[in-house]
Amino acid sequence: MNNPVGYISRWKISIKVKMVLAFLSVSVFSVLLLGGFSHYIYSNVAEKEFYSISKEATVRLNYHLDYYFRQLQQSTHSLISSDRIQQWLTSMNYTNEDIQNVEKELRSYLALNYSETQGMFLIPMYNPVVSMAQSFAKLDRLTNEPWYDRPLSGNLEILPTHIAKYEIANGRPVVSVFLPIFDKNSMDLIGRLVVDVSLQEIERSLQSSKLGSSGTFFIVSAQNSIVYHPNEEWDGLPMAETDLASLRIPDEQSAAKQRYQGKDYLIASSRSAVTGWRIVSMVPFEEVAVGLSAARISMLAVLLLITILVLIVVPLVANRFIKPILTLRSLMRQVGKGDLTVQSDSVTGQDEIQQLFHSFNYMVKRLDQLIVTNTGLQLREMKAQLMQKEMFIKALQNQINPHLLYNTLGIITGMAYLEKVPVIERMARNLADVYRYTTRFTEMEVKLEEELGHLHKYLEIIHIRFPKHFQSQCYFNEKFLHLRVVKFILQPIVENAVKYAIEPRGGEGAVIISAYDEGSDFIIEVVDNGPGIDQEVLLRINEQLDQISSNVDEHYGQGDSLGISNVHARLVLKYGNKYGVKLTSFAGRGTVVSLRLPLITDGRK
Repeated sequence: MNNPVGYISRWKISIKVKMVLAFLSVSVFSVLLLGGFSHYIYSNVAEKEFYSISKEATVRLNYHLDYYFRQLQQSTHSLISSDRIQQWLTSMNYTNEDIQNVEKELRSYLALNYSETQGMFLIPMYNPVVSMAQSFAKLDRLTNEPWYDRPLSGNLEILPTHIAKYEIANGRPVVSVFLPIFDKNSMDLIGRLVVDVSLQEIERSLQSSKLGSSGTFFIVSAQNSIVYHPNEEWDGLPMAETDLASLRIPDEQSAAKQRYQGKDYLIASSRSAVTGWRIVSMVPFEEVAVGLSAARISMLAVLLLITILVLIVVPLVANRFIKPILTLRSLMRQVGKGDLTVQSDSVTGQDEIQQLFHSFNYMVKRLDQLIVTNTGLQLREMKAQLMQKEMFIKALQNQINPHLLYNTLGIITGMAYLEKVPVIERMARNLADVYRYTTRFTEMEVKLEEELGHLHKYLEIIHIRFPKHFQSQCYFNEKFLHLRVVKFILQPIVENAVKYAIEPRGGEGAVIISAYDEGSDFIIEVVDNGPGIDQEVLLRINEQLDQISSNVDEHYGQGDSLGISNVHARLVLKYGNKYGVKLTSFAGRGTVVSLRLPLITDGRK
């Protein structure tokens, strides 16, 4: 069975190979980008140059064709102004001899002028059409010609290439020139002379002009039909029915590069003012942009040279960077095995690799320090957990010891009830409730309302003990009663106040317990009007409280287990060293004990 890890490792790529590939990729991309940019610039220059040359050629050809049709019109002036033609067009009566005479006039003109003329037709407003080469009996053959029913016009008109169907034309493609005839006396429009000419003169003009070795010219009418194309089969056809249908002829202001029959062509056009036709020039792009091929070959040569240099030079340069990295990798593996004593050799300099070695040495030292620190913290936490378990065991033991006391207090309560001594009965019941509250360890936090209820039972015992002169007051806003506090923190503080401020004076004195909020904290104050605490004693107590705040694990449990230190330690353990007990004393006037707790309702701050 194949090992998948070994299979994957065979495809790992070293840094050296990655650097070669990266440099090669950047170089190839740069050359290609430069080639693409050069191609774009050169193509635009070629298009502009082609447009300039093409514009000059097409304008010259248009001028030649316009001049040709103007000359054709002028050459017929003597013909259409002759008396015989004028009489035929204006006379309402005619004979066959008149028709023959008109035909002779037309043939005479043809013999002395344009040899490419395929047919001439005189079209009066009222009389029949007269051809230069057909008799009266054959006029019905002309009805299929596109000009036959065309309305008369006073302007020179040229009908694009179409196939002549009358007998003398033999199905050749012709261009029809419409020459208006006016009465030389009244200047009224009296007829039209239609001259069908072959494409011989157009072909001769376009073939005499060349664009490159394989560039061509063709003519497109305003109706997008082919007037002339070197492929004679397309003459007279709509452009959409030929292979030219995919071409989009640009306007006269620019040239366009288009894909045609698998090759790129540059195309430009120029429109005739006389005919409205467009002479289109079309030449393969590669013939115009001759230097582009040379530029491509040069770019490939440069690309090949750069590739060779990258394959030779980059591995040599990469070794300088890879060797330190391999050394660092070996050191990292030793660190991974737990050896934090390794250090890299000191390398002078400020480049990135040298800084990397310096950072590695610092990291190993810092990691060793953090591990030592973390180990110490773990030991402290384990010690704290052991202390908590020890306290829990002591608490379980304390739960067993008071049972005899509970039973004894229960007997005393019963006897006081039977002997009708309500003071002793109430005192014994309250004392039993106090001990039961202090030894119940089901929960560490209680509502302040429950803690105050326990405190009231303790104060009732003190009032029974000192019925005349002892006074106590509790001032708590109802909004504080549902706050959660650490259990059994008020009674030990009040008991201290009774012990040191009330008992020495025979029960004469007062203890006042109140509370207020301060931001997100909650302050409870226990105030007595005793003699106060001596400054040295007060200083020693506050130092002990500060030591507990700074290191509660070592100082917890020192001193009286149910006194101020105990309450302070439990508050610090529960809420942090920001919270706890603070003492303030005024000689001869009394003492204030403040307990700072966080505002907590239903377990949420």
